Amino acid sequence: MQCRANFPKTTQPMRPSMVHYQPLDAAHGLSCFKLNFSNNAAKLARCTSSPFSLPWGELRAGWHLGTSMAWFDGLTPGTPAHSIASTVNTRVRVVAGPGTGKSYAMKRRVARLLETGVAPDLILPVTFTRVAAQDLHRELVGMGVPGCNALNAHTLHSLALRILMRNHVLAATGRIPRPLNDFETEAMIYDLMTSTRKKKEIAARRQAYEAAWARLNNQVPGYAPSPEDAAFQHDLLAWLRFHQAMLIGEVIPEVYRYLSANPGAPERAEFNHILVDEFQDLNKAEQAIIELLSNAADVCIVGDDDQSIYSFKHAHPDGIRDWLVVNAGADDLSLVNCQRCPTRIVDMANALIAHNVHRPVPRPLVSIPAKGPGNVSILQFPNLDREVVGVVTRIQQMIAAGTPAGDILVLAQSRAVGTPIYEALLAGGVPARSEYTESELENKDAQRAFALLKLFANQDDRVALRWLVGKDGHNFHAAGYRRVRDHCEANGLSPWQVFSQLSAGVLGLPHTKPIVTAFNALLADLNALAALPDLAAVVDTLFPAGQAATRELREIAVGLITADPTMDAPSLVGELIAAITQPEIPTDIQEVRIMSLHKSKGLSSPVTIIAGCVNGLLPRAPKGPLTPIEQQHYDEEQRRLFFVGITRVKADPTNGKPGTLILTYSQEMPLASAMNAGIAPAYVNYGTAVLQASRFIADMAPAAPAPVFVP
Repeated sequence: MQCRANFPKTTQPMRPSMVHYQPLDAAHGLSCFKLNFSNNAAKLARCTSSPFSLPWGELRAGWHLGTSMAWFDGLTPGTPAHSIASTVNTRVRVVAGPGTGKSYAMKRRVARLLETGVAPDLILPVTFTRVAAQDLHRELVGMGVPGCNALNAHTLHSLALRILMRNHVLAATGRIPRPLNDFETEAMIYDLMTSTRKKKEIAARRQAYEAAWARLNNQVPGYAPSPEDAAFQHDLLAWLRFHQAMLIGEVIPEVYRYLSANPGAPERAEFNHILVDEFQDLNKAEQAIIELLSNAADVCIVGDDDQSIYSFKHAHPDGIRDWLVVNAGADDLSLVNCQRCPTRIVDMANALIAHNVHRPVPRPLVSIPAKGPGNVSILQFPNLDREVVGVVTRIQQMIAAGTPAGDILVLAQSRAVGTPIYEALLAGGVPARSEYTESELENKDAQRAFALLKLFANQDDRVALRWLVGKDGHNFHAAGYRRVRDHCEANGLSPWQVFSQLSAGVLGLPHTKPIVTAFNALLADLNALAALPDLAAVVDTLFPAGQAATRELREIAVGLITADPTMDAPSLVGELIAAITQPEIPTDIQEVRIMSLHKSKGLSSPVTIIAGCVNGLLPRAPKGPLTPIEQQHYDEEQRRLFFVGITRVKADPTNGKPGTLILTYSQEMPLASAMNAGIAPAYVNYGTAVLQASRFIADMAPAAPAPVFVP
């Protein structure tokens, strides 16, 4: 039985003088009650054992309500922000350009729902990042909004994992939501190889499998996998089920399969109000989940197709473009006044994005004169070394002049550009923070340390065990492991149990000696970790101070243990996995931040530097041949990415922060560096890649200043 709430669609907070609770349904073994307001305007279903009455003030105290600020304080009726917060339409679409105050308006909408008595657990805010969810909660607390302490905002990925972990869902799906990191799939690939199925084919079929589900190709009439694809999917799913794991790309489709196959699932009626941020960056399966969850709920989606930059995750910007077609009668609201950027950058952004033709309803940003023109520089350097020195020198000069390091954001689409800047800042005594954490797991030392930590936390982590016993063997010891797995499946044993029996000599399997030797070495490593005094010592051993390969992982782990000294190993592993698979950028830091343009989504900074503005990085060359229409769509998304980057600049002239944008690029760089970064140079001259300025710089004319050469 569910306790549900139905509330009036009112735009002003109710203030009943007395609340009376009476039983609603005792037939299900629970006694529920409702709130009867004196004006009969609302009722709230909650659970209790007996009816009672409370003055409204006592009820508020029990819910930690407080009323320091009403949802409508400071909002002018008739403005877009007030309309977004106050509309009672069951379907609302908000198209909001960068810096136009969508977060502010959405928080006021949530505040109105809570103030009018909607129970916090009946509201689902879906944010793009965990930091955005934390910001929502913090600001509602600051407003003294009723029920905000009980409000749970989620990323869609975290919500999906939460649903998959419920016992009845586990029983229905038969899947364990233990996501694989990319490096862990290497063992899986070797195990799936056959005489006719090679590594490249497996990688391609796996990508096709995940992409098909992200795009819901199964809903397209006539779609069917080929016999080869069907056989591969059978073997893939068998491997994942045996190893009690799931591809990261399966998490959302698995929830979609469960919800679509179970129209009576409690999750489909769990919420009364759903609010979704960055809707354009969700893929088709994610958008379909929102639709399934919203059968019984009011829905408000917010986004901007001009900021859709995640096609590599199969984002579906047509979902927000066509949303009104499938939601007839919905409110269509817009935010266009850019309250973040200087006027010149708004003009540059409008000139840039106007080159995209696939914009069903162009919505130019409107600048605010009070923000001032800001400071914009476009600098060309002779080579990458000089570009790095130029960027670092300017950062040092700004800090010396009083700019806080935390006010400076450096964006680079490749570690080949971003990492040298980061290293040079540290060498120059500038506090800096690199946000390329997920790339750390490209390093073998980091992979081994992370896998060891997983197995140390849980010896039944079959994926970590499989990777560790195979990593140094020919073909990942696939032949020997096949015999171990066969024995497991025939006898209902786990891999750890079988390896332990083989190690102790109580079991013998042919052709397993090399992999058992690897297990024995692994066992010695785990015993050494177990002998350490605490988890902090384990972290020091696996991620030693001063080891560049695991620097960011160490920083996260040490920070987590410092914040919670009682944290156990499984909790630490869970937090590290979340940090890698769903990397977050804290907004309240004291260092210069360095990251990709993709990762900067949702951030703003008084100073933004975009380094490496060359063709081949901005825009990045496509990985394979494209048709003319595919090329056009690809180029337009790359242009949207640059649009997102330049609009991170935040102007606050009254506090001495005019808003600064610096774009830099090089004439040349070593060919090896260019190749490692995936840059296709204009041409090659004796081992040197000759580069061209990003064509997006010309797209911003005449609003942008002329580039300046810096020798």
